[in-house]
Amino acid sequence: MDMEKVFEGHIHHLRDIPLPKAIEIYKKEFAEAGVAGGCFLSIPHHESAKATDFDSLQNLKILCLKRAFGKNFYAFAALEHPQDYSDKQAVKKNFLRQVEKYFSVGFDGIKMLEGYPSLLKERKIPLDDEIYDDFYAFMEKNGYPITIHIANPRESWDITKASKELIQAGRVYDETYPTKDEITAQLFRVLEKYPKLKIAVAHFGFFIGEKENAERFLGEFENTTFDITPGGEQYFKMLEDWPYWKDFIKRYQDRIFYGTDFYAFQDDNEEGWRTAFMRRPRLVRQFFETDTEHKYIDKPFRGVKLDEKLRTKIYWDNGLRRVGESKPIDEEYIKSEAKRLLTSPYKVYSCSDEDLRYILGE
Repeated sequence: MDMEKVFEGHIHHLRDIPLPKAIEIYKKEFAEAGVAGGCFLSIPHHESAKATDFDSLQNLKILCLKRAFGKNFYAFAALEHPQDYSDKQAVKKNFLRQVEKYFSVGFDGIKMLEGYPSLLKERKIPLDDEIYDDFYAFMEKNGYPITIHIANPRESWDITKASKELIQAGRVYDETYPTKDEITAQLFRVLEKYPKLKIAVAHFGFFIGEKENAERFLGEFENTTFDITPGGEQYFKMLEDWPYWKDFIKRYQDRIFYGTDFYAFQDDNEEGWRTAFMRRPRLVRQFFETDTEHKYIDKPFRGVKLDEKLRTKIYWDNGLRRVGESKPIDEEYIKSEAKRLLTSPYKVYSCSDEDLRYILGE
C-alpha cells in the first residue's frame, strides 16, 4: 500500500547495531514506511534494573541520530539511574542536573521507562516518589514533553489470559510485582501534583478496555496525549467497542499521535528485515486507512478507515506540534561526552568503542 507521510513519535535504537550501520538502515526503512520526521527515544536501562543492562552510550547515540537526520527529527534523553538510592536527596538533585544538561545540549524531551513493572519491582521507587519531584517540576515549568511507558497489558498479571507473545517475552507478573492498577494510580498522583505536565503514555497507556482511565487521562489534564504505538491487544480491543473508541478519537483528535516502536533492524536477510520493520507500521496503517480484512501475525481484523483529515492530525500534525521547535545541538558536548565514554565501564556492547570513534570522526 502507498504510504502517507508520518511523524514517527516512537523510534528506538537497537544497541548491538553499530551507529553508522543503523543510520544507513533507518534511511531505507524511513523511505519505505513514509517516515518524514519523528522522535528518537533513549532507553539506557532496559527492562531490568541490573547494572549489566545499562548502556552508557544510549543518550549520546540518540542525540547523534537526531543530528544525522536533521529537520523534523528530535531526540528524547532518559534519566540515568544510580545503583544505590539510599541518599534520595542526592539522587533527586542528580536527576535535575541531568535534565538541565540534556535540554541545554540539544535534547527535546524525556523518555521514561520508569513505569515498567520489572523496573518498579527492582528499584522499589514508585513514579510519584519524592526522588522525581524536581525533575517533574522542571519539565512542567518549561513545557518539555515526556513519553512514558506505563505498566503493560492487564492480561500480563493473569497467566490464564496472557497472550502467547506476552508469555514468550517474559511479560507475565505475579504478586511480587506492583499491579497494573497500582502503577496507573502512581501516574495519576503525579498528574494531580503536576497537572500541566506535558506527558504522553505510550501504547495508549494500555487503557483500551479501561474507559474511565482513558477519559480521565485526556479529559482532566490539559497537556496529556496518547501515543498509538501498538502494544498487547490494544487495537483488537478497540474493535470490540469501536463506536465508543471512534467517538473518543474524534473528541480527542488533537491529543493522539502516531508511533509504532520503530527500529533499525538487521538487514542481512531481506525478507526477514522487511517483515520486522514493517510489521507494526503496516498494522497501524491498515487499521486506520482501510475498511478491508487483514491479518496481524495470526490475528484477523478489519480496518476502521478514519477520514483523511483526521489521519493527518494523528499521523503528522499532533506529533510535530507536541515537540515544538527543535533545540540546537551542542557539537562540543557530543565530542566531550564521546571522549568521556571511551573510558566508561558500562560499554556492554561490542560496537561501543566503534560507535564512539565514529562519533569523534576517527
